[in-house]
Amino acid sequence: MSVLFGCGFFLNDRMRRQEFKDRLGREILVLDGAMGSMLQGHLAPGKAPEELNLLKPGIVQAVHENYVEAGADIIITNTLGGSRIKLDEFHLGHLVHDINFQAVKIARLAAGDRVLVACSVGPSGKFLEPLGRLTFDEALENFYEQAQALTEAAPDLIILETMSDIREARAALIAVREVFPGPVIALMTFADGFNTVTGTDAATAVTVYQALGADVIGANCSTGPEEILNVLTVMAEQTDLPLCVEPNAGIPFFKRGKTVYPASPEYMADYAEKFARLGVNIIGGCCGTTPGHIRRIAGRIKPLKPVFRSIPRQTRLASRDRTVTIQDGKPTIIIGERINPTGRKKLAAELAAGQTDLLRQEAVRQVKAGAQILDINVGAPGVDEVEMMGKAVEFVQRAVSVPLSLDSSNPSVLEAGLKEIEGKALINSVTGEEKSLRSILPLAKKYGAAVIGLTLDEGGVPATAQERLKIARRILKRALREGIAKEDIFIDTLTLAVSTDPTMGQETLKALRLVKGKLGVKTVLGVSNISFGLPQRSLINVQFLGMALSHGLDVPILNPYDERIQGTLTGSDVLLGRDLGATNFISRFGNLEFKEKSVPAEKNEKPVDKRLFDAILYGDKNSIENLVKEALDGGKSPISLNQEVLIPALNEVGRRYDAKEYFLPQVILSAEAMQLAFSLIKEHLDFVESRSKGRIVFATVKGDVHDIGKNIVIAVLESYGYPVIDLGKNVETGRIVQVAMARRAQLIGLSALMTTTMMEMGNVVKLVQKKKCPARVMVGGAVVTPRFARQIGAHGYAKDAMEAVKVVKELIG
Repeated sequence: MSVLFGCGFFLNDRMRRQEFKDRLGREILVLDGAMGSMLQGHLAPGKAPEELNLLKPGIVQAVHENYVEAGADIIITNTLGGSRIKLDEFHLGHLVHDINFQAVKIARLAAGDRVLVACSVGPSGKFLEPLGRLTFDEALENFYEQAQALTEAAPDLIILETMSDIREARAALIAVREVFPGPVIALMTFADGFNTVTGTDAATAVTVYQALGADVIGANCSTGPEEILNVLTVMAEQTDLPLCVEPNAGIPFFKRGKTVYPASPEYMADYAEKFARLGVNIIGGCCGTTPGHIRRIAGRIKPLKPVFRSIPRQTRLASRDRTVTIQDGKPTIIIGERINPTGRKKLAAELAAGQTDLLRQEAVRQVKAGAQILDINVGAPGVDEVEMMGKAVEFVQRAVSVPLSLDSSNPSVLEAGLKEIEGKALINSVTGEEKSLRSILPLAKKYGAAVIGLTLDEGGVPATAQERLKIARRILKRALREGIAKEDIFIDTLTLAVSTDPTMGQETLKALRLVKGKLGVKTVLGVSNISFGLPQRSLINVQFLGMALSHGLDVPILNPYDERIQGTLTGSDVLLGRDLGATNFISRFGNLEFKEKSVPAEKNEKPVDKRLFDAILYGDKNSIENLVKEALDGGKSPISLNQEVLIPALNEVGRRYDAKEYFLPQVILSAEAMQLAFSLIKEHLDFVESRSKGRIVFATVKGDVHDIGKNIVIAVLESYGYPVIDLGKNVETGRIVQVAMARRAQLIGLSALMTTTMMEMGNVVKLVQKKKCPARVMVGGAVVTPRFARQIGAHGYAKDAMEAVKVVKELIG
């Protein structure tokens, strides 16, 4: 077998990545299988598998060699948890360089000149703000340090694995791309075959990873090959990039005291063939797969040839859990313009004060009115734009699930927003000025954003369409040179007020047609600028919008509240063949009388209990204290606030979670807002009322140092009023039962993330029975199943935080 890179020598960046892509066009490559489960027998409880790279390198090398002999074309280093944050849990953070560098050396010895060496980079185990305390810069530095150590050892590839948070995945890929010049494989893990635990779907993962420059995209881990096949099916329809898959060998269970994975080598090979025929280029295994599995997979897929997939590149933007495609011949996508303090004193004052309530309300209202993308501009006197842009992005993303356009010409302001972005953003904007091109385009490339180019330069806005076309061509050329894909480049031919020069509207339209016809890029216009200084501005705006759409406008920036605008937009789509069968038009206006104009007033007319309800629903902690005070001062009783506002708000969060309208991020943020609200009113509650719910002791079991899942469950339970005693992670069995009895707990909650520590849950149950402890036991964690819970005699099982609330209610009321 020919080897692409062999000894890890760095070729020219672009050449090396192209050679890898060419090889994937000729053959389907086989990845190795699990590393962690293969090393389990050599690990003491509570120890990191990565430490074996230093203590017992021969054992790690033997695992690699077994996979090479089984037919793997790529072996993956023992570095999944090799970042500083992850190693710090085992007091090994000071050994980041040594552990990662040594891992590559071990793998290289096993690989020889026969197979490729890929370096594994996994999640930190911490949530980024606002879900956790980790900042984006800290995450970036964490992955950058690991990537540097790996790169120094000259591997062939780097592979991001088991990522469930798209924002953390962005940080990891950006960091790796800063350091490593070779091919990068970027994978995510999906909880149910459709979404990650933080809500990201397969199409959005593709959109974000592709924009950030991944060479191969795919999925790993999850629940097994059956459900992960759904994910790869979607990915195969969304991108022409090579695909990679590493499914688990099913969900493990215990049999006679041993961890057993249900998927046999033959079963995994059957699915490997399905993946190959779908168009997947690299196939291996994750948890529970062994050299036996890989041998059977290799035997089945190596005779096959890669399936050629021709997928046209589309212009896409994304939030955490929604992708918006801007496509010729499809209904027009609009950008809402209302988060802009220009001429809006109340919004400007709120931004200057660092408040976000009106900003959040505008975001929600615009999306309800039909905006599919929201423009965010925070430029106003007295506003710290850098700080406020990051804050605005954070709070808008809490409130709505649409992509964002960051509106500023200041690189520092844009970067602050880009760090907070959870998907793929649009930068508004870059100009033809050299200073702007040098500072803005590299940001778009680094953070995987699309960009709007304004047709102005050092000489200002040209008077003629031809001159604007020249600037547009210059911006396009520079953006392509920077590595930004053509489908991610928008051109704004600039709307100027006809009140000062009647020819400006005509030149803008001419420029639109020229840019669309000669450059073939997407176009953007701020529609309402055309009528500045005139009465009845809406009348001018709607006429100009219809003309602009007929001249090639793809994405208008406008006020979505104006029904005249909405009517012109949807009507133009029908006439231009963008709304076949007039489906959207009929849906919007079929049963409505046309309104002259509808622009909601800025004045906040909602009653305080409704505003408090919304603040909890959208996780707006900033507003909670003032709203609770206003409600109490207005005569609301603490009990009525709790029963009529707080609990119903959280119940609505639960309903949205069950309906997959909300995901883990929204649940956590709402739970935190609820906790804050409850903490402010509980001192006013009757003593009996505040102690009416049963006490819970919670712990991650002995030998397990993972606590992120436990912490999420605790946060949600506390927000429902359950007092929880958190014993932390790696807790001795005796201490768990001792505390439960001493504190008269009604329930013990146990978490485990590793198959090696699951059995400690059974030991806790046995000790509870032996000591005649009255507490009931609820278990959960990534590797825990209902079957296992029954086997050990637990009273309840919860797969996630919201289910934990239901189980607790059943067990202790």
